[in-house]
Amino acid sequence: MFRGLSAFPLTPVGRDGMDDGAFARLIDRLVAAGVDSIGALGSTGSYMYLDRAERARIAAQAVERAAGTPVIVGVGALRTEHVLAHVDDAQSAGADAVLLAPVSYQPLTVDDVFGLYEDVDRELSVPLVVYDNPATTGFEFTDELYAALARLANVAAIKLPGVP
Repeated sequence: MFRGLSAFPLTPVGRDGMDDGAFARLIDRLVAAGVDSIGALGSTGSYMYLDRAERARIAAQAVERAAGTPVIVGVGALRTEHVLAHVDDAQSAGADAVLLAPVSYQPLTVDDVFGLYEDVDRELSVPLVVYDNPATTGFEFTDELYAALARLANVAAIKLPGVP
């Protein structure tokens, strides 16, 4: 699942809310193009601007439309209890993996971030992708933190920012 091209589509949203038809067409196009996996609700999927019900709907629609192409669902949120609710929804939808960026209004410590991933890891039945996105989260991962996270049972990959 974590080889080849993983495409992260937008989540089309208009004045009347999410555009399910437009999202379905995006997923259909990615499947037809032969991508190796689909990442729903990543940063380009506007996950932080959607409520739980909208996110659960997008996760379910992505899995349904993916026609067997593996789906990674973003589960990041400001509160751990919300992250865990999104994890539940993603797993219930049939996601093949979840993607988690540590987001917070306040600066996070290494211990805060490790604790978040540890809490999520305990609730997973699918692989976890660590999402390192410092431009968005304001958090800088260290090599030591990567090593500690890699020892968690369900951590399967790290999505890194662009390399200069």
